[in-house]
Amino acid sequence: MIQLIQKFRNASFKNQSLLTGLSLALYFLSSRILEKSYTASKFPVPYFVQQTSFDSLKMKEWYAFMIDQNTFGIYFRTQLIDFLFIASVIIAGFCLWTLIARIFKTAPGLFKLANVLAFALPMAGAFDILENIVSFFTMANPHHFHDFLVIPYSSFAVLKFACWAIGIVGLGVLLMVYPIIRWLNQKNRIKAIP
Repeated sequence: MIQLIQKFRNASFKNQSLLTGLSLALYFLSSRILEKSYTASKFPVPYFVQQTSFDSLKMKEWYAFMIDQNTFGIYFRTQLIDFLFIASVIIAGFCLWTLIARIFKTAPGLFKLANVLAFALPMAGAFDILENIVSFFTMANPHHFHDFLVIPYSSFAVLKFACWAIGIVGLGVLLMVYPIIRWLNQKNRIKAIP
């Protein structure tokens, strides 16, 4: 895995761009498929509300609603489809952030930080996998699963969304700060900023 990461980081800009474009296409396609399946399951609340509820009674009510609607099987399938989406998030997130990190090559400190941020979405994907694993335990007994299961389930979801936020906000801040640092360095207003 480490060799693949290094190989991608050392690839030409053209090859990185091509792989990033393909990974983003996979991301958008899998996102669309996932959203359609989630909608078809008739889950009564948006997924981020459900995933961060920390409420086993509500979760059981939502499951009961889908069972009454005869869509619980579609929801189960949605959880399986989510693994395709997770893989696309991990790949596209890493590729995109690594490609953008090339912008910061002239500022080594920012370059290192951008390469660290390239792991934010893969970490979000890892927490999403853990969240899904717990969900299979709740779905195995939708009316009577152990209440404590919502604690790790929602905790993994919160960590997943936090990693998304770190990756997106961090990258946005870097993209805003870099032109200012370049301008200051070019005008010799400051000595070199790492």
